[in-house]
Amino acid sequence: MNRREFMVTASGVAGGAAAATAAASTPVVAQEEGSDGDSGDNATANESDGGGAENATDGGGGGGGGGTETVELVDYAYEPGTESPLQIQPGTTVNFVWVTDNHNIVVDSQPDGAGWEGHEAIENSPFEYEHTFETEGTYEFHCTPHVGLGMEGTIEVTQDAGGGGGGGGAAAADVDIHELGVPLQKHWLGIAAIFAIFMSLVFTFYLLKYGESAHTSSPGRR
Repeated sequence: MNRREFMVTASGVAGGAAAATAAASTPVVAQEEGSDGDSGDNATANESDGGGAENATDGGGGGGGGGTETVELVDYAYEPGTESPLQIQPGTTVNFVWVTDNHNIVVDSQPDGAGWEGHEAIENSPFEYEHTFETEGTYEFHCTPHVGLGMEGTIEVTQDAGGGGGGGGAAAADVDIHELGVPLQKHWLGIAAIFAIFMSLVFTFYLLKYGESAHTSSPGRR
């Protein structure tokens, strides 16, 4: 390879590195803008969920100013509540939705003065029942027909909870995208591009000065 061919190749490598780095910085901005735009839509959609052919509200009232959460009664589980406790702030209204049939809510334990009666009547989908939890503490409950299959639930009411709001949709929307991983800053991408170009030029200079092949130094030799 002669010097001219090598210069063309080295220039192409440097240009390609700069183009690739510039292209990599564009999706980061687009992703952040897309996430910001979708957050409001998701929160609005979740807040508008609800309704059904039948519903019931117990003495706890509906809507204590602490937002809302949704617990679905599915096959042999409360979601959330069975696999991990549902944590809410005082004043949060929990809407229990019967997704499948033959379920109820029997209260096993609750804080002193709470007075939650649950819903012991067995209902079928699409029945709904809601209760506003005002008293801090742990509430444990089960489904009578499926308690033997592990259908038990726990709700923890605490000021340290993330807060209610549309079945968790608003909480997810409040998460900063930079908290999901190490953010890619545009100025770091620019520095990386400049460094790549600089190293390509240094490498080219070194080979041209010290790495000439036998063909370039003595083109007539065989």
